[in-house]
Amino acid sequence: MARAKKKSAKKSVASKKGAAKKKVVAGTAVKKKAAAAKKKVAGAAKKKAAAAKKKVAAAKRKAAAIKKKEMAAKKKAAAQKSNEAKKAMKDKISAVQAELKVAAEELKIAAKREAVLIKMASNKDAAVAKFVEKWTKQQLGKLEKSLKPKKRKAKRKKA
Repeated sequence: MARAKKKSAKKSVASKKGAAKKKVVAGTAVKKKAAAAKKKVAGAAKKKAAAAKKKVAAAKRKAAAIKKKEMAAKKKAAAQKSNEAKKAMKDKISAVQAELKVAAEELKIAAKREAVLIKMASNKDAAVAKFVEKWTKQQLGKLEKSLKPKKRKAKRKKA
């Protein structure tokens, strides 16, 4: 019977070792599951963070695009305003040029009129001087003639 006891003792030691191994394996499995769960949670958190970053980046891009459009609209409005101002200035310049052209024509006419009037005045002075000289000579001639003794006509004798 002793032999039987030895066998059973061996079995009990072996069974104890197997149970301990099973506990270690079970403990390791639990640890592995916990680590996997942690990894899943960490991965989900990383995914959430990445998605949030993507949303923030998309919002930034959208804001930049809106800002770019606003700047383009402002630039276009400024260019249009500038073009209108240039057109107004050109219109003013052309109006002033037209007035200047009219004034230049009037100045030309006035200059011609002045030249004609100057010539006419000198001709008038010359004509007046000529007339006065002729008239004075004529009057002096009459005066000289009246001062000379008159010749009397001889009366005809009746035959």
